[in-house]
Amino acid sequence: MVITWQKKGLIYCPDGSGFFKTHATRPIPYLLDNGNLRIFFSSRSDEDMPYPTFIDVDISNPQKVLKINNEPLLQLGRVGTFDDSGITPVSILRHDGEDRMYYVGWKRRRYGVSIEATIGLAMIEAGGEKLRRVYEGPILGQDINHPLMTAAPFVIFDDGKYKMWYCSGTEWRNANNNPEPIYTVFYAESEDGVYWMPHKNPVIEYDYDGEIISAPWVIKIRGQYHMWYSKRGYETKAAKNFSIGYAVSDDGLVWQRLDAQAGIRTSESGWDSEMICYPSFYPHKNKVYMLYSGNGVGRGGIGYAVADNFLVK
Repeated sequence: MVITWQKKGLIYCPDGSGFFKTHATRPIPYLLDNGNLRIFFSSRSDEDMPYPTFIDVDISNPQKVLKINNEPLLQLGRVGTFDDSGITPVSILRHDGEDRMYYVGWKRRRYGVSIEATIGLAMIEAGGEKLRRVYEGPILGQDINHPLMTAAPFVIFDDGKYKMWYCSGTEWRNANNNPEPIYTVFYAESEDGVYWMPHKNPVIEYDYDGEIISAPWVIKIRGQYHMWYSKRGYETKAAKNFSIGYAVSDDGLVWQRLDAQAGIRTSESGWDSEMICYPSFYPHKNKVYMLYSGNGVGRGGIGYAVADNFLVK
């Protein structure tokens, strides 16, 4: 399925005047009861800690920002817990009367590697105004199947079960005296969306040695699964700039990479000229909207692109 995305421009970037100083990372759409669109994302404090927040926009014209939230929706975890150094919202599942937010919890480290990442669960409450942490511990973290990390979950309820595509590390490497995790997309299933049974092997294979594949977003269209993700290298500053990839699958397990058909690239100049990453999607009338972060994994802000509504054809 070849899709051509038409870029529409920047939606929002923090101006540094309040609690949130920099970054708008991992935009996640959430339809409000009043018909407007809430975009959850993580933004960073003056201590460079990511916290969850949101903006409200006009669903048909996301550049029309209606509300900016200026306080963290969820405080960092207690010292020593998995999310005491940062929280990044990643995936929202609206199912069975609940709105669940799956998120990445960050823990900083001093020796060997710089960070640990694991997957947590929160509930969206009060019509999208509040987040409530469900557990102090992660629902999927370092274990016998995931010796290094887990991150970037995307969860759907499909065929009577919960399905998660997420990232897990396969090794750490050193680039100019900086540790870099190498990771790609894995898959797990669950009966309740809390306790997960992972498949052993990655479902998105590396195209080259040292590739990093992150942030899967999966849509099932007429029985076929479609995934968009972010991909980059690690050895140089230029290689670390994400681009958007694309793959298809008949069963959600065996995927064919078709990155050339992603249909969107960096701009020649401006906020998304170096990097485009973390795509997410929502349909509205005759269009599908792609939200994404720009340069510096969102330091440049959040923008969007549109395509004809391929979900209803």
